[in-house]
Amino acid sequence: MIRLIISDIDGTLVPEGGSVVNPEYMVVIRELLDLGVQFAAASGRQTSSIDAIFHELRDRIYYLGDNGASIQKNGETEKETLMDRENLLLLLKELKNIPGQRPLISVKEGYYTDDRDEAFYRLVFEEYKGVGRVVEHIEDYADSCIKLSLYCENGAREIYDQIYGKWKDRFAIHVSGARWVDINDFESTKGNAVQWLQEKYGITPEETVVFGDNYNDISMMKRAARSYASELSHPDIRAAAGRVAASYEKDGVLKVLKEILTEVRDER
Repeated sequence: MIRLIISDIDGTLVPEGGSVVNPEYMVVIRELLDLGVQFAAASGRQTSSIDAIFHELRDRIYYLGDNGASIQKNGETEKETLMDRENLLLLLKELKNIPGQRPLISVKEGYYTDDRDEAFYRLVFEEYKGVGRVVEHIEDYADSCIKLSLYCENGAREIYDQIYGKWKDRFAIHVSGARWVDINDFESTKGNAVQWLQEKYGITPEETVVFGDNYNDISMMKRAARSYASELSHPDIRAAAGRVAASYEKDGVLKVLKEILTEVRDER
């Protein structure tokens, strides 16, 4: 029987940067919750940005924000993992010599960037509904950094390839979107966040369903016996998932959730 469902957001439920889902999602998720199924939204976004979508359910579902580095329910942080300060400062120094990327750090209070590009500001704080501000030097917040994100103007893969080889032994580095690279502490993965939930509630991988669309979702797909990748995702992601759901444009996850709802009802 299914007892835990986790879904990515960007590229899975909404287009990248989207903040509106079909209202029917909330109806179906609420019915699943009423039947005892736990639900979590897992994203590279901050929890405040997740809340912009799922606010009406915030007291009942988990937010696995910043790729699992921040786990919240009803506005309360239950687990948080910070990045190593010294290595982060070294990486930020190196990034100053890599063109085509704009850094954004995530702390408990919100997003901080020292990049003053207006289009970037609108993307982060308007489209993604991020909470935060432009600061003089993001290095000043290295002590409390949960995640470093890089917005890559020419596509994420180009920047990823430049930094992965040197930094892969110090941080978890993932392509999280067409133009985003996310960098976290090694412990901070969606998979570890899902494992934390499973252990908290005594739930097995066989009782878990996961939805995702990108490389930062693979770790949580490994924690579930049933995983679905968006039909728009890279073949690597579809292979890791083993199952395919229709795209967000077709409300593919919603269709599967309805099937699961029927399945859970029949097992009661």
